[in-house]
Amino acid sequence: MARRHRHSDGAADAIHEDQLRQADLSHLRLQDMTPDQRAELRRRYGSFVRHFGAGVPQATAQPKKALRVRKWTPGAKH
Repeated sequence: MARRHRHSDGAADAIHEDQLRQADLSHLRLQDMTPDQRAELRRRYGSFVRHFGAGVPQATAQPKKALRVRKWTPGAKH
């Protein structure tokens, strides 16, 4: 992802990026976001996928043992 750099002070850009990283974007629609906000949303989603997406463990339930069927013989004691 290429970031757009403004021709302003580097410290101001760092403050802007920090505020953007901390911003709550959940109330905004994608159409209403600025390009910087969309880039931050893509970055957050990519981070989420890298952290949780690849190695999602499946449910590790132990397979049940098959029941052993015994022949029933009337009158026989087992």
